[in-house]
Amino acid sequence: MDESRKEVEKRVEETVTRWTTLFITAAITIVIMVVVLKFVWAWVVPDLFPGAVDQGLINADLTWLAALKFAVLVGVIGGVYRTLIDVFNPGN
Repeated sequence: MDESRKEVEKRVEETVTRWTTLFITAAITIVIMVVVLKFVWAWVVPDLFPGAVDQGLINADLTWLAALKFAVLVGVIGGVYRTLIDVFNPGN
């Protein structure tokens, strides 16, 4: 009885550790993506689209919320792309 209880406790601990690590990794990745997107946007967009920025068609810099939305979008598209690659190339 004690052995099975210890085995269950060990599995629960491993699962909690795995999910905690996954959550922390995802949170850190999102924060890094938001910061990079915000600063890269402010650096690249005015150079690529100066007329559109001058006319107000494109913002010269992103708000933190817009950067977060963009980071989530990029992450979702990246995940969908990887899933589609796996579906159409099952041998890889």
